[in-house]
Amino acid sequence: MVALLAKKKLYPDADIVGVTLLLYKNEEDIENAKRVCQYLNIPHEVLDLRKPFRERIIDYFLREYRRGRTPNPCAVCNQEIKLGLATKILTSEGFQKVLTGHYVRKVKIGDRLTLARPKDPKKDQTYFLALLKGEYLKYLEFPLGDYTKEEVRAIAREAGLPTHSRKESQDICFLEGRKLKDFLKDYIPPQAGTFIYKGKVVGRHEGYYAYTVGQRRGLGLRLGKPVYVVDIDAGRNIVYVGDKEELFTDEVLLEGLNLFLPLEGVRGKPLWGQVRYRTPPKEVEEIGETERGLKVKFKEPFAGVAKGQIGALYLFNRYLVGGGFIA
Repeated sequence: MVALLAKKKLYPDADIVGVTLLLYKNEEDIENAKRVCQYLNIPHEVLDLRKPFRERIIDYFLREYRRGRTPNPCAVCNQEIKLGLATKILTSEGFQKVLTGHYVRKVKIGDRLTLARPKDPKKDQTYFLALLKGEYLKYLEFPLGDYTKEEVRAIAREAGLPTHSRKESQDICFLEGRKLKDFLKDYIPPQAGTFIYKGKVVGRHEGYYAYTVGQRRGLGLRLGKPVYVVDIDAGRNIVYVGDKEELFTDEVLLEGLNLFLPLEGVRGKPLWGQVRYRTPPKEVEEIGETERGLKVKFKEPFAGVAKGQIGALYLFNRYLVGGGFIA
């Protein structure tokens, strides 16, 4: 769809090239992209980024689980590979613009470029781009931010694009359809550990890495009531479980902060925060800078905030201020 818009509407007089990133075993993606480029009569190239993808994304993913944290590989991939390294390589080769299919809008606030929520709230991907370095925004364009998914499908179908009915993929690409637990077992040897509830051992597990804060299903515990993972001690291979009320917190600390807009420019204005992709954002009460990062206090608590996930901040719950890793 982006290739169609680029050629027919946005840059009809420019040289348009379709580039597919080879990241893992995504040969099907490459073939689909090649078919679209042939249909639109534009060149197609493949950019092989398997080595940096392995080093920066898969290794990061495994490292975080070893630490007992919950990684967000898609957000880090957008930062490091898809919109980071790829944009750097392509612009160094002479391309002036890089257009992607992310559902976000690029806007200017004062003299700074940032991202805004798209027309289609169900497809909003600003959260996954919270770590993207602002220096790349001058090269990037996001044409689908002004369309809904249904409109994109309809236009693609009407234009006869060969991929108009293709199903969406929402899984982590390198899992290849496998369960997370099975994938991790290949890299982190199973090791018996304990579940602890209110100071007492209440069960055994085969490895802390298979659990995440907020998890209720699949624990295999029979305590006469639902319990949730509330903390993980990777060093001692302990998974702490507790009652639902123990999951709630109204404060997070963001490390490795990435900012599109300066904090001094948004203080005193309505800020909102998001701690997981599918978790609705909540209004911020106050922010404070510390030696470790940005401390964010919310007006209402979140449930199941997991260390290692991404925390994203928004101005007026619309414009991305920035994001960091939840510590």
